[in-house]
Amino acid sequence: MLGSGTMEFGEGVLLKMKRIALIVLTAFVVMGIAVDLVSAQSDRQERHRVPAEFMSYLGAEWLEREDRVIQEQPELVLGAMDLEAGDVVADVGCGSGYYARKIAALVQPGGTVYCEDIQPEMLEIMKGLAADENIAGIEAILGTPVDPKLPERSIDWVIITDVYHEMSDPELMLAGIRRALSPGGRVALLEYRVEDGTGDQIKADHRMSVRQVLFEWQAAGFELVALHDFLPSQHLFFFRSTDDNDGGSLDPHDLFAALNSGLVEARATGAGNEAVTIRIRRTGDEPIVVTSPAGTYFRSDSDSRDMVARRDGWVVLRDPDWHDWTVRSVGRQRDRRPPTNRDALDIMPPTTEPLLEALMYQIQTGTYTVSNSPTLYPFVTFGVEQAAVWIVDSDLDYNTIAGDIEDPRMPTQYAVAFALVFADRAGVSVEDRTIWKDSAQVFTVLRDEGLGLWYQLKTGSR
Repeated sequence: MLGSGTMEFGEGVLLKMKRIALIVLTAFVVMGIAVDLVSAQSDRQERHRVPAEFMSYLGAEWLEREDRVIQEQPELVLGAMDLEAGDVVADVGCGSGYYARKIAALVQPGGTVYCEDIQPEMLEIMKGLAADENIAGIEAILGTPVDPKLPERSIDWVIITDVYHEMSDPELMLAGIRRALSPGGRVALLEYRVEDGTGDQIKADHRMSVRQVLFEWQAAGFELVALHDFLPSQHLFFFRSTDDNDGGSLDPHDLFAALNSGLVEARATGAGNEAVTIRIRRTGDEPIVVTSPAGTYFRSDSDSRDMVARRDGWVVLRDPDWHDWTVRSVGRQRDRRPPTNRDALDIMPPTTEPLLEALMYQIQTGTYTVSNSPTLYPFVTFGVEQAAVWIVDSDLDYNTIAGDIEDPRMPTQYAVAFALVFADRAGVSVEDRTIWKDSAQVFTVLRDEGLGLWYQLKTGSR
């Protein structure tokens, strides 16, 4: 349907981006349509996610890149699906048919692969590649953004590879997929990970967290059968319709709901500047998935820093043993030391510090727009995240922050500039912060047009 979402840019754009990166030492990617300045998102509900722009058929060559085998390891995905001869499979958003062609060989004799996309040009490319490789058993389906046009109650497996985040109307698309599944049918969903940073090479709105996916798919009438973490940088979900109701599902729970209901026991300790360790176990008999939101607050009762989660988190509790769960986090108080594994931390909901919650959510989203400019994708480093927390919470001056956020991946001035942008998006009046008096020192040396335009608008100098 929507072209495989791992493809983000054409070759020319990639080369241009690399040249810019060499100049400014930051990664900005430009895509999308003109939009107004985005205000802070006060509603934290995951369903308000804005779908990404889908990839054009002009990028089909990238879908067939040789190193995709290493980057995504499709053979592991297909092995986990355990396809058999005679299976009927739908590749939704098939793009050039990279997965569909591999699947077609596994379901013969007697199997069928429906290769669905909303771009007729993609389907023509797929047909050409299948013909060149002498692959039979593939049928092209031209879907729409609201309907995959699949035959009802006939599909054994649906595979959606790095595409779901691009669906402009996911509720209707999931309803169509659910109608298409045969009794016992399954969905394999692949999305690049948000939580651990392994998917950070992909643009921010082309990544999804377990928490976000489960929030949307449960509402659409699906239940989680399995969640695999063996791929280099992608989540692999297996879903089925709740209509099947044959047991064996993997029940998802919010961390705080699970704690309040006694489904889990958990305690947190420090793990340095950039993470917190949650030691957790389930109390029930069945495996569960536990998720936590960006902005989860970890309060220290010692002389160490409080910490705040900078990404959504997830853990699968397949057995009743204790598990160490690493949550990427950032420290609050500059004048306290980073917590160690000897420092106990209280696990608090994001509402404990609503401004920091809003900030962490904006940073996880990782995009912003400026006036009539396209969507901008800053390269977010730990230095950006730390600077943003200290700007929002501690109101420190530029020299103080700059002295403590050295990051080899990004010059300090860029880190502070991006931190100010995210603080602004979180609803902070950055013009009233102490650091703003040194804003000219930060922005006048930058060579990024997006940051420059943002500063001009904030200062009224445009």
